[in-house]
Amino acid sequence: MNPIIDAIMNRRSIRKYTDQPVSREDIETVLKAGIYAPTGGDAEPWHFGVLTDRKTIDDLDERGRKAMSQSGIERIVAMGTNPKYRLFFGAPVVIMIYGEKVLRKTGTHLSALADCSAAIQNMQLAAYSLGLGTCWIGLMRYLFASDSCFAPEGFDPLYAMTLGYSAGAEALRPRSRMEDVITWF
Repeated sequence: MNPIIDAIMNRRSIRKYTDQPVSREDIETVLKAGIYAPTGGDAEPWHFGVLTDRKTIDDLDERGRKAMSQSGIERIVAMGTNPKYRLFFGAPVVIMIYGEKVLRKTGTHLSALADCSAAIQNMQLAAYSLGLGTCWIGLMRYLFASDSCFAPEGFDPLYAMTLGYSAGAEALRPRSRMEDVITWF
C-alpha cells in the first residue's frame, strides 16, 4: 500500500504513552511537517509551543482539568473530576498550536482554525511515519479561552497535540461505510 494512504488509514489517537523521550530531531521533523500544511491565502497563521518539561506539562494538565470540571458540560465535567484522567495522557511532549487572533493578510481570524487543523493532520501523519503516537486535543481553545497558555502576543491557544511512544496498540475502529457518507452528483 502507498505509505501516505497507509498512514491515513492506520494512524490512531494514542492515549497512553511510555516515558521514553522523543528526540529533538524527531520533534523538529514533526513540526516541519506542520509548517508545510496548506493554508488559505498562504496565511500560515500559526505558532507552535513545545512542552517537554514534565512539571510544566503536569501543571498545564491540572489547569485544564480544573477548567473541565467547571465547564458545565456533563461529559467534560466527569472527565475533569476523575482523579485518574490526564488531559495529555502522560505524553512526554505536548505541542501547543496557537492561531493568530487576526490574520495579517486577511484581517480576519476565520481560517486560523482550518489552517491549524491542517497543520495538526500533517504533524500526526509525520509522527506516525516516525513510529510516534499522537492525540489531537481539541478542547484547548475552550478550556483556556482566558489563559494564554504561553501563547505569543497576537495568538490564542487553539489546540494541543500529544506526542510520544505508544504504551500499547490502539485498536483500529471501523469507519463509516463510503456509501453512507458520500453522494455522487
